[in-house]
Amino acid sequence: MTSLYSVKHVNRLILAYKTPILYSGSSMLKGLASMMTGIIIAKYIFPNDLGLWAVISLASTYSLFLQGGLINGLNLELPYAYGRSEDGYAKKMAGVVQTFLVSIAILILMAGFVCFLALPYNDPKIKHGILAISLIIALSFYQNYLLSTFRSKHSFLKLSVIQIVDICTSIFSLLLVVYFAYSGMIVRSIVIPFVSVLQLHIFRPIKVGFLWDKMIFLKLLKTGIPIFALAYLEATALTSDKVWLTKFSTISNVGLYTFSLYALNLFMTFATSVANYIYPRMTFEYGKTGSKMQLWKQVKKITFVLASLQLPFVIIGFFIIPIAINRFFPNYSLSAAVMQLLIIAGYFKGCVVGVNAVWSMKSWKHMILYQTSYAGMLVMFSFVGVYFFDNKIIGAASGILLANSLNLFWGMYITYLATHSYK
Repeated sequence: MTSLYSVKHVNRLILAYKTPILYSGSSMLKGLASMMTGIIIAKYIFPNDLGLWAVISLASTYSLFLQGGLINGLNLELPYAYGRSEDGYAKKMAGVVQTFLVSIAILILMAGFVCFLALPYNDPKIKHGILAISLIIALSFYQNYLLSTFRSKHSFLKLSVIQIVDICTSIFSLLLVVYFAYSGMIVRSIVIPFVSVLQLHIFRPIKVGFLWDKMIFLKLLKTGIPIFALAYLEATALTSDKVWLTKFSTISNVGLYTFSLYALNLFMTFATSVANYIYPRMTFEYGKTGSKMQLWKQVKKITFVLASLQLPFVIIGFFIIPIAINRFFPNYSLSAAVMQLLIIAGYFKGCVVGVNAVWSMKSWKHMILYQTSYAGMLVMFSFVGVYFFDNKIIGAASGILLANSLNLFWGMYITYLATHSYK
């Protein structure tokens, strides 16, 4: 009897948590695939070329300001509207954002083509890189819109399947790098988001035409711009390590450091995927109940689960990394110690996603305090590391590790303050 009860209990748990398990699992696999394919790419790309593409790719981060905060506004207002059963209004918001971002994406493509023709660079690697990053940015704009519409449990199930296809695309497209080296890497960087966007478009949960409503547009801007400004501050701060290395070191060192970032990016991918699932669910529930204490309970649970799940990967990775790099990637042997530091930094970064509760509550004061502090730590500590360490890439990684370890405790404290405030 006890055994039968246990089986039924397990089945109920699986049914209850099927969606987050599938989505988080596929996201983790996607992160692992991204890390492994990135490492394999390094086998065929020299540090100088990898560093060049890393510098060109910074444009992808800096171009986000052209989204105007609309995605951030939609990410918050869409699940909130669904929580209040305002489905028609939610679709209208989606249509307005789609119209704006597709228009901007077309302008980016045109600007990229003009730069390709007009800029006086003789190196084809630079010119082709500029053209490629323009297409990647345009695709990412529409991709960001589509991802913001996947807000329900059913949508996250679809998204899990899409991510599995993305993994397959990432793996098979390695052949481009194997046969065409740098040029293949650039083409692969276009193919992967194109396939992802195509899937997202086909299976999009909100199928709406191009709409325009000035009042909705202004409302989303009003909501989104403060969130976007803070997120953009963090996004640009996350590039500060590569900026300082570009200024105070060499392109080759940027390439070595970029290779090391695969460890950090693995955990950031996982954390982002969890946040993408948790954030709309927390916002939905908060729109439905208005309970701050319920949010705090969710934050504690999420943080504990993430810390427990990720710890074994950190321990295993820490000891395997130097052996694997020295054995299979001798050109990047100087990256081993850097990657060990960054995998620990990624662990801390991957545990802080509960702070999204502050966004769900629209607690602007706490948002600003958290984001500006984290951005400041990233910029300041990475600068100190690069400027004062003889080994520049070790210095950059040490700064990022210190920033993220402090930020975990700071983020939890800020979330506690926000959820226990009665104003």
